[in-house]
Amino acid sequence: MNKISLTVFCCLVGCLAAERKAKVAATAIKPAAVGLQPASLSWAKVSKEQIAAAKKLGVPVAFENAVGVKFVLVPAGEFMMGSPGDEEGRYEVEGPQHKVKIAKAFYVAIHQVTQGQWKSVMGSRPWKGKSGAKDDPANVVNWVNWNDATNFCAALKKQDGRSYRLPSEAQWEYFCRAGSATRYFYGDDLKLEKLGDYGWWGKKGWWDRSDKYVRPPGLKKPNAWGIYDVIGSVWEMCMDVMHPNYEGAPADGSAWMTGAPGDKEPGHPLRGGGSHSDHRRVRSASRHSYRQSAKSHYVGFRVVCSSPAKAK
Repeated sequence: MNKISLTVFCCLVGCLAAERKAKVAATAIKPAAVGLQPASLSWAKVSKEQIAAAKKLGVPVAFENAVGVKFVLVPAGEFMMGSPGDEEGRYEVEGPQHKVKIAKAFYVAIHQVTQGQWKSVMGSRPWKGKSGAKDDPANVVNWVNWNDATNFCAALKKQDGRSYRLPSEAQWEYFCRAGSATRYFYGDDLKLEKLGDYGWWGKKGWWDRSDKYVRPPGLKKPNAWGIYDVIGSVWEMCMDVMHPNYEGAPADGSAWMTGAPGDKEPGHPLRGGGSHSDHRRVRSASRHSYRQSAKSHYVGFRVVCSSPAKAK
């Protein structure tokens, strides 16, 4: 091969290598992580309100992290937390109803954490061989406690530096309601005609099936902000310490970590109900206390990301 041919050959190889490198780089960036508009995000069922908030902040309306947890932006705003005294099916622990201001937008996972995501981050399978759990990467995690869930958030943070954690109870109810003020985020539904369309609950959940285990997330309809399974499936853990009512609760949406009852082991709020729960327990305002070290087939969690995630 003469000198000219060798030069041409080297240039050709270099160009092909550069082109291949560019293609790899392009595919390495997921569309969900770079755009403000949801047009290219087939999984992001977001509202105009969320898109407007993302544009104003200059951040993505949705993104997917390295282990496949998908997030949507929750806009700042105000809402009435708890249930009014005349709500059908109300429990006393849901009052007094009070105004909460969420001053800063945040991201929430559209699904509860799955077994596959847990194993990718933690390397363990705490649900294996337990009742109510089928060993399947697509299924929702259960048989983990509050300490396990907070450790998962800390380990996830080490992977990409974002500030992951359990939602505060106020944040949970805020993104569950998604702007609604009714018993369920889609309406009051006193005859329970649509409840099964939006979540696994009671006789509409696993107790009607021979395979009594928690299903994959996202099989039911989402709420107005594109968040799935806030009705039923598994109860979801929150960051706060549980209190018997909302007397003295923070009004800024932060986790309520002070003034808890003097038990040796604190309890934490569970929200959303589970596949075994009746219609009262899967209302937007329903709450239940759960010991910090307890594990069960009917409890799981989802995560929030406090700081706006920038495209990488």
